[in-house]
Amino acid sequence: MYTSWVEVSKSALLHNLKQYQRLVGPDVAVMPIVKSNAYGHGMTKVAKMVAPKVSWLGVVNLAEALELRHAGIKKKIFVLSYAQPELLEQGIRQNVALPVYTESFARQVSQTAKNVGRVARLHIKIDTGTSRVGFLADDAARAIKRIGQLPNVVIEGVWSHFAASEENRSFTNRQLQKFQQVLAQLKKEGIEVPYRHFACSAASITTPIAHFNLVRLGLSLYGLWPSKHIEHIARRRSPWLTLKPALTWKTRIIQVKEVAAGSKISYGGTFTVKKKTKLAVLAIGYWEGYDRHLSNQGSVLIGGQRCPVLGRVCMNLTMVDVSNIKNVKAGDEAVLIGEQGGPPSPSGLRRGRGVVTVDELAEKIGTINYEVVTRINPLLERVSVK
Repeated sequence: MYTSWVEVSKSALLHNLKQYQRLVGPDVAVMPIVKSNAYGHGMTKVAKMVAPKVSWLGVVNLAEALELRHAGIKKKIFVLSYAQPELLEQGIRQNVALPVYTESFARQVSQTAKNVGRVARLHIKIDTGTSRVGFLADDAARAIKRIGQLPNVVIEGVWSHFAASEENRSFTNRQLQKFQQVLAQLKKEGIEVPYRHFACSAASITTPIAHFNLVRLGLSLYGLWPSKHIEHIARRRSPWLTLKPALTWKTRIIQVKEVAAGSKISYGGTFTVKKKTKLAVLAIGYWEGYDRHLSNQGSVLIGGQRCPVLGRVCMNLTMVDVSNIKNVKAGDEAVLIGEQGGPPSPSGLRRGRGVVTVDELAEKIGTINYEVVTRINPLLERVSVK
């Protein structure tokens, strides 16, 4: 048990999921992506929260898929990136949908499925421009035809992934055209594939033609926008669409003390207080995932008020200025990401309520919101809240 923990709101997750289900309509399935510890939110907990509302869940590899199966998740599970060879037999037995982007792997799956007397479900990845895994579009239809002739496999899906759906329309359109050409070639060959999926959180908003019959909902399931640009497009096209951040990250104060004017704070003495200052020492550091670039840059919430980080973030400790906070003491909560403060008003808004957003931290450390949440140490407890 660590002194820092993450709270995950079930109501926020379900709100965000429902928003996207409304966006794509009843004929398009939504696959929540719970890979990478559900973007830092806790894979098993999130999967159990959303599973009753969906048919599909997406994970990064077979280890994650099997973890969900062992946790009692019965929904369809799709592996996005790779299937570890040593887990392949278990994955097939557990009816996990597998990504295929080489014919040699397809043959391996076929043989393994034959050995265990099962039929493996395959989703063929098409590289339309991201230059990661996948068959090149020019080769894809012929490869799919050959794979479809292998024993003990069924091609359940064909899919791709956008490289720049947040910003580059022309490149996104070229990717989509390549994918549609592959689908047209398959249709010409008489090859029917039940699922076609391409759109992510961003493309689901910007490129409705890419919905096909399944979309993959990643970042925005957790109440975060892929970019400000995507948020502006959503506001314009679908003003009813709102997202609620699902994650609140907290820790506790372990000591409060006053230091004299001229005192240097933390390693390297990078901050010198100019007057007598009341410090709170927090049980949080870069091991827990609170980025070292927040040294002398970040702020946390204590008593609903912002308290600036003073000095360098240490491995497990961080110091903040609480000179303006009355009655602060060891054991009090500090919010690293999320809201804290006064009671709700009749309208539901929080008066005097402070907030530290994921996007704010991402901007301060020069990265993207995806990285901020996924780097929260998975050993910290994830707690389900309403």
